[in-house]
Amino acid sequence: MRHLKLAVTALFAALAFTACDEDEFEPTPAPVSGLQGAYVINQGNFYGGIEGTLDFLGFGDNKYVRNLFASVNGQSLGDSPQDGIVYGSKLYVAMYGSNLLWVLDRETLEIIGQVRVNEPESVIAGNGYVYVSNNDGYVTRVDTVTLAVMGKLPVGPNPAQMTVTGGYLYCSVSDGYNGAGNYADGFRVAKIDLHRFVKEKDITVGMNPGPIAADSEGNVFVVARGNYGNVPPKVQKITPADQVTDFCAASNIAVRGTTLYAIYNYTDFSSYPYTGELTYSSYDTRTGQVVKQQLLPAAHLPVQPIDIDVNPVNGEIFIGSEYSAYDYNAPGYVYRYSATGEFMERYGAGIHPCAVVFK
Repeated sequence: MRHLKLAVTALFAALAFTACDEDEFEPTPAPVSGLQGAYVINQGNFYGGIEGTLDFLGFGDNKYVRNLFASVNGQSLGDSPQDGIVYGSKLYVAMYGSNLLWVLDRETLEIIGQVRVNEPESVIAGNGYVYVSNNDGYVTRVDTVTLAVMGKLPVGPNPAQMTVTGGYLYCSVSDGYNGAGNYADGFRVAKIDLHRFVKEKDITVGMNPGPIAADSEGNVFVVARGNYGNVPPKVQKITPADQVTDFCAASNIAVRGTTLYAIYNYTDFSSYPYTGELTYSSYDTRTGQVVKQQLLPAAHLPVQPIDIDVNPVNGEIFIGSEYSAYDYNAPGYVYRYSATGEFMERYGAGIHPCAVVFK
């Protein structure tokens, strides 16, 4: 799971649909995500007894509000939030430790309801449904009107992140708790037909796949995270025809249009003294060519990056960071950059800010 690991959510903003039946969907207008502000999901530290929080940054007044969920609802967010998405009029937040999916009002953050799901890892939307990857081996489909679970599809051990493009959902299957066995039952991305909610195939990729995102051309990019030792992370490209090629070196990604934003944060712990590398770059998803080798200014780099997200409206880059390297108990930061990488601001966030969800 994402818990205290480097990961990303490439978040999916789309038109909202109301499900009528299995074969028919009625499109309805939805607000454009990325104009008003951004919700920041702070994971907390489950093992340290620190619950997660949900903050909000308003783009109009540039005001950052800490722990807004608790202020609005008079209760804790819960344990180990992992991911979130705005879809239609609602915000959905996956709570790994609390085994639920919060359903909140997009504008007010008031609780609309909750859906009980096992160890939710990632959340994505499409065709009038919200989909949740469950660490116990399934993808769950939830109706956005009734909030009823409309099926669970087995995909493999420890499914991680998801993305949607071309009528399909792509879910990375990591086998992430099997490091001793070199993640042998992972090495794949499950390709799911959204209309029928069936797994069409498994696409073979590299070791321990995690973060995943799609570009505007229908290509899917997945981070094969390796073994956090002598097998370094890399990004692989899956074409609409399911052809897989190595794309670039990265441990965390976000995609907007035909640009892929990459963080390469790798330390080889297999031998001492440890050697590490941390870089930020951008690439053209069509050609693989480097757009900007040094994406961010050296004077304003994140302390210890956790997550990268890009505003779908204007391309601004947001990076969640720890307070310091390997400090999981202190409030972290969110760094904000322009679409071309110029530093804009740093905000004080909660503990382990793991995802930015655009409103």
